[in-house]
Amino acid sequence: MIELNERTRRISSSRLHEILMRYDAHSLVDPFMGVPTHLNYLKRQGLAVHGGDVVEWFVRVGEGLVVNDFTILRDSEVAEIVEMLPGRIYSTDMFKAWEGVFFSEEQCIYLGVWHDNVRNLRSDGQTGLAILGLWNVLCYWLQKAHYPDDMQDVPPSELAWNYIRQMEKWVTPNLLRNTVRQADVLATIGAQTADALFLAPPARNAFRTADARIWMWEAWWQGNPYFNIEHDYRESLFGTRSGDEQGYARAIASVLSSAQAFPIIIMQTTEAKIPEFEALLRNARSNVEIFTPHPSEAYLIGTK
Repeated sequence: MIELNERTRRISSSRLHEILMRYDAHSLVDPFMGVPTHLNYLKRQGLAVHGGDVVEWFVRVGEGLVVNDFTILRDSEVAEIVEMLPGRIYSTDMFKAWEGVFFSEEQCIYLGVWHDNVRNLRSDGQTGLAILGLWNVLCYWLQKAHYPDDMQDVPPSELAWNYIRQMEKWVTPNLLRNTVRQADVLATIGAQTADALFLAPPARNAFRTADARIWMWEAWWQGNPYFNIEHDYRESLFGTRSGDEQGYARAIASVLSSAQAFPIIIMQTTEAKIPEFEALLRNARSNVEIFTPHPSEAYLIGTK
């Protein structure tokens, strides 16, 4: 059975919004955005938001939650995602390598069907919403494998339908330009200015310990069950070159030195790692405030 972390990386959207309002910041860049539900929240609060990541499925979801202002998936369009369509040839064996290891034969067939159907959607916004909805199906299946008696048996197409229909609630305009890009951290920072830069940097060698819910969904999106998420990080600033403690510190320092144009830098970490990041941030900013609402949630706010 595949091991799951207690949770994937989580950002408190409301806490981040509170900090931004305290510093009168109305736009933000996040070059490590991950699943960008926090950027969607800030967008709905009227902020201009810009995200980036090296993992492609995060970016595709961002096109649905961040860039997209109006496009939703109607019932007929959801129906064209969750089941096989007459006349279309499907790669039903695409994820056979996962059969009996992570998922059942039926689940693996549906993963192939959904992959093909999502690739045929009409817009980037719809694609992003569908990817996020179906990711929730993957999370449900992995969780149920751990707790088979605590979760209902739901047919794959019904489960997919329910999750994808829920994605409509995320779609909203805010009359501002909001962007996402697939790029390494320095490219994202250099491409867009804003009132604040938000940094929730990956841990050292994070690509080697990535949660199954993250690497499996990138493999699904790539249509390759053997895909290694290390490929996304290979040439990135936080790839193998920052694998040791000194290399990681240099990578963080490089990010901070490239952020001179941002009035505010907000770093999220844990209470235990505050000394490590505080020293680096104080080298880049004259004023640093520390806010620790929880041992697993600490913020360092650097201003000029």
